Amino acid sequence: MSAFTPLLEPRSIAVVGASTVEGKTGNVILSNLIENGFGGPVYPIHPTASEILGLRAYPTLSHVPGPVDLVFVVVPRELVKEVMEQCERKGVRAACIVSAGFAEAGEEGAKAQAELEAIIRRSGIRCIGPNTIGFVNAQTRVVGSFTPLREWRAGPVALAAQSGTFCGALADELLALESQRLGFALAVSLGNKIDLDEVDFVTYAGANPAVRVVALHLESLRRPRAFLDEAGRVAREKPVVVLKPGRSATGARASASHTGALAANDRLVDAGFRQFGITRAYDLEEFLAYIKAFAYQPLAPGPRVGIVTWSGGNGVMAVDEMAEAGLELATFVPETERRLAAMLPAWQPAQNPADLWMALGSGNRRAHEEGIGAALDDPGTDAVLAILLPLPITDFPEVREVFAAARARHPEKPLFLTMIGGPVKRRWMTELEGLEIPIFSGTRLPVLALAAMERYRRYRERGR
Repeated sequence: MSAFTPLLEPRSIAVVGASTVEGKTGNVILSNLIENGFGGPVYPIHPTASEILGLRAYPTLSHVPGPVDLVFVVVPRELVKEVMEQCERKGVRAACIVSAGFAEAGEEGAKAQAELEAIIRRSGIRCIGPNTIGFVNAQTRVVGSFTPLREWRAGPVALAAQSGTFCGALADELLALESQRLGFALAVSLGNKIDLDEVDFVTYAGANPAVRVVALHLESLRRPRAFLDEAGRVAREKPVVVLKPGRSATGARASASHTGALAANDRLVDAGFRQFGITRAYDLEEFLAYIKAFAYQPLAPGPRVGIVTWSGGNGVMAVDEMAEAGLELATFVPETERRLAAMLPAWQPAQNPADLWMALGSGNRRAHEEGIGAALDDPGTDAVLAILLPLPITDFPEVREVFAAARARHPEKPLFLTMIGGPVKRRWMTELEGLEIPIFSGTRLPVLALAAMERYRRYRERGR
């Protein structure tokens, strides 16, 4: 059993600090648990209320008639110790300490956190937090967070973040059209990491068959060597992507004041991540790009990329970015050039990167279908980047049909799309939902994602 199992797979839940006031933290957590279909009993704990949101409420944990596996602690800091002692007496297996004001809040808070640590060590209760917004487990339908997530969907991503509100924002981002509504299998706000940490999360997510990519936002590494060993082990089977800020001395100090954590030497972190096959993102855009790429596409068999573009200028930018990222521009075989040339005027070259704007004269559907298909069919391409301009002049009604066929044509080759446009682009993105083809708004991110996938492929091959 993983260290995270008692927290993420409870049979019964209590919310200590459940509120009768709509919108308050203890009310939102309780509402999320009820409305998202958790199958076990849920017990609101409130000193005076007899009922909250249709559930019978109890004044303390000791009044709950049955066993309690998981407790959400949503009380002021000065009451948390007493609640955790009640958890110990009740035989609670796990706790999510939402309450803040501990190690992130100076000497007094650090002392209060040390008192909690003593209780946790003595009792064996597994905890996340304090200073967490909670978690979501799609498989057990435990939506234990004070972030309203009523429209969430299950997906292939396991997400952990040290920053609470950032974790909630990331979860929302993964559900947005711009992120192609990826969804998540797990989303956990680690908080101050008083007990369970990134090492435990990677272990649990790595063993979860619903997870294709493990993604973490970390402001610190609580157990650096253990994290590298465990993430490296998991990365032999599935990608591990980490967004770690605090690269500068100023950023490291800001991180410490935010989460009460000590930052590691960033150069050592970088070197360790590379050695153990961990993909590092340096900003939020890269982080989301890598998650999307790894979740949706296979690893390319090599570094050779074919580019078909309906914008010559963007094709040139992609070539520059590929050179900087260490990717290779594939050389199209004569048959590919012949197929492309059949749609182009005689003066238009058909080599890689292929500028296919003039191919629209052969019909919008044909230009896209044959252009992308020829690049995918080429035995010298390991991956294809198609740079599209979804505009009224380039539009055609069979968009989903064409790209579904392209995806099925060579499932072993990554196909990435760049789309630049307005209303037509949004319609195309909506029509392509569910095809698991990564879509980007420029050329930098898909190139970086392809390069990250190539580095990861080499790491896995070295381990065989």
